[in-house]
Amino acid sequence: MKAILFKLLMVFSITGFVVLIILPLLALLINIFSNPSFQSIDYNLVLNPLILSITTSLASTIVSLFIGIPLAYILTYKKFPLKDMLDTIVNLPLVVPPTVAGYLLLITFGRYGLIGHPLHLLGITIMFTTFAIIVAQTFVALPFMIRGVRTSLQEISPSLVDAAKTLGADEYEIFKEIIIPMSKPGIISGTILTYARAVGEFGATVMVCGLLETLPIAIYNNALSGNREVANILALILIIMSFGTLTLFKRISFEKSMKSYRYLKRLLIKIIPW
Repeated sequence: MKAILFKLLMVFSITGFVVLIILPLLALLINIFSNPSFQSIDYNLVLNPLILSITTSLASTIVSLFIGIPLAYILTYKKFPLKDMLDTIVNLPLVVPPTVAGYLLLITFGRYGLIGHPLHLLGITIMFTTFAIIVAQTFVALPFMIRGVRTSLQEISPSLVDAAKTLGADEYEIFKEIIIPMSKPGIISGTILTYARAVGEFGATVMVCGLLETLPIAIYNNALSGNREVANILALILIIMSFGTLTLFKRISFEKSMKSYRYLKRLLIKIIPW
């Protein structure tokens, strides 16, 4: 009886995967190739959201790098009051609904917001601009950068840091010569996931973008307006980008342990007199 239930569970799992994941992808391909009227499509409706998504996601990823690496270092190596609370807040965008994130940005950077109002008095507008999209993408994607970097930092042996301190290295030298090189796999994987999350962001972005369209927003707008050909192409582009990102992430994760081992070996030879 248990063997039968186990087999039924396996069948249910495979069937659920096919129905929920494979069939929607197949449906998209069928929709695209069953109506190959590509010549009638206005490709500006495809190129403009694609270019905007790529550029804003690159910008938000770079911002996340400069914020995420120091913050991950602080959360890993520093001790201070309310550290656990800060750690929780850092991960809050992972579970906060994207629409809530967008609303928080509106009441912060909007015309009458906490920061937006003083800037508005100076003639500076943030909301409903490209910069607002970058802010929204950074808000939701930053935790992926921090988590990726922290994973690598936590794998660095404390004895290496202690040995470097014994040899007279200061905090900056340790950060430059040990922390950054040994956390490169985490930085790279965090960068990949951050970019992927930024490209796919919809909920927070749609509340602050105004008339601008990223890929997810363009898919939504074209689907609602009945322009399914454009929505199909945009969806396929986004799926291909996501698939490539995940493939690259898997490869980075696979090579991570070997690179860390080789660097650790060179570092030990360098700093420890045999």
